[in-house]
Amino acid sequence: MQRVRGAESALIFQEPMTALNPVFRVGDQIAETLLVHGRATHRDAKARAIELLRAVRITDPESHVADYPHQLSGGMRQRVLIAMALACQPSLVIADEPTTALDVTIQAEILDLLREMKSALGLSLLLITHDLGVIAETADRVAVMYAGRIVETGPVRELFRNPGHPYTRGLLASMPGGRPGQRLRAIEGSVPMLGDLPPGCAFNPRCPDRFDACTTAPPPDFPAGPAQLAKCYLHDPRFASAIRNPQSALATDAPR
Repeated sequence: MQRVRGAESALIFQEPMTALNPVFRVGDQIAETLLVHGRATHRDAKARAIELLRAVRITDPESHVADYPHQLSGGMRQRVLIAMALACQPSLVIADEPTTALDVTIQAEILDLLREMKSALGLSLLLITHDLGVIAETADRVAVMYAGRIVETGPVRELFRNPGHPYTRGLLASMPGGRPGQRLRAIEGSVPMLGDLPPGCAFNPRCPDRFDACTTAPPPDFPAGPAQLAKCYLHDPRFASAIRNPQSALATDAPR
């Protein structure tokens, strides 16, 4: 697995201050990545580390290569993690909340850097985030997760324009941006414990559109639009007539 981890796929952690080793210089940590995967010799590793720091837009990399993590700002530490992730030119980079705890200006710079690296190196970027604005600006396709399961997938524009799962609609409706003084809309209830999921669809206790089928078995993927799938019985053709008819015996407002 060492031939894959860090070489073919790489991870950018959420909090660089805990991901970087506090007692080693950042240049040495980048060089170690190159040495472990045989991408540089001991003689060339430091020069390559400086090149990587320059590639992620750290000014004066020749001096910062000898810094310890605590001597760098949050944005610079995140750039060091990106440099380490890109050191072996992986085909897949997983970025776990890469802009957490950064101010808005630095967030934009980091996202621009990731997009630039993605295009320049031809890599795939898997971005994990709860920030819908970041998703709208960065992603090509989106997978929405609830209670540890993917409940909807689709192209970013289509999913934002016409969300197919009630949870996705709830997320989009909860975003700020309404009239001043208007209360934010929230999804009723709370996320269930992963070891004690409700029967059927895990979202059904909180879903305003639930009906009897939602409590029987976890729904499979149903087409919800062009290249869009949603794990929701609302898109099951068997229940289409019942959903359109609110007097149907299938429909219910009773809590589960």
